[in-house]
Amino acid sequence: MRRKWRGVVPTYAVLLIFAAIWILPLLIALVKSFTIEGFDNYKYVLTYDKINYFRVIFNSMFIAVVSAATVTVITALAAFAFSKMKFHGSKFLYGAILACLAVPVAAVTSPLFATIKNLGLLDSHFGVILPLVAFNSPMMLLMLKNYFDTIPDELLESARIDGATTFRLWYEFMVPLSVPMIANVLVLTFIYSWNDYLVPLLVMRSEENYPVTLAAQYFMSSTYQSPVDVARIYAVMILLALPSILVYLFSQKFLVAGITAGSVKG
Repeated sequence: MRRKWRGVVPTYAVLLIFAAIWILPLLIALVKSFTIEGFDNYKYVLTYDKINYFRVIFNSMFIAVVSAATVTVITALAAFAFSKMKFHGSKFLYGAILACLAVPVAAVTSPLFATIKNLGLLDSHFGVILPLVAFNSPMMLLMLKNYFDTIPDELLESARIDGATTFRLWYEFMVPLSVPMIANVLVLTFIYSWNDYLVPLLVMRSEENYPVTLAAQYFMSSTYQSPVDVARIYAVMILLALPSILVYLFSQKFLVAGITAGSVKG
């Protein structure tokens, strides 16, 4: 028993240290957001006339949800093709897509801006969504393809003998068997899209279309003159981060299931 606890205690100690590193800044921000005027700091943010909090949340929610849904559908179809379908040039095409992971977003800002401008998508939600879909897809494709590889080919071959079409194989067999990883991809893409700063900065022009990442910067540059303003900045940080924190907390079981599913199946 003592030997067992000797192995468990250090593990939990390390986990607690990492948890404290993550939670401590949030606790500090939460405490400071109530200094001086308490809940009035939050009331001020919610009724701020220059930046509408609820509009900002809607903008980020729309961008993140559409991006996550689009990436999930596209990569689930592509992962099925690369994993279970044999066609000429598949390895080269898959390698070319994964090579995009080595290209940072900052390195393609100039052609990206020119493309968005030529498409007439500047200062629009879809001007942000399309790049986010493109930048998030390679990593999510890698995750889904690796998971699809763990599903036995014999299962699909028996269904194909029974007359199942290719789309039916994907929809009725691959998708239900891959729910943990698909949910994982959906949640991760949502969080990445919600937290992205560079693409909205490049595309958005009007304040009414700002997502949370740009609205936070605007609020900081507008008020920073007194201790009350500092407390309000902490309040706006908490309010803007709250939706993504809630999404992460309620979906963490899917993240854990998606991370461990491949090893369990293997």
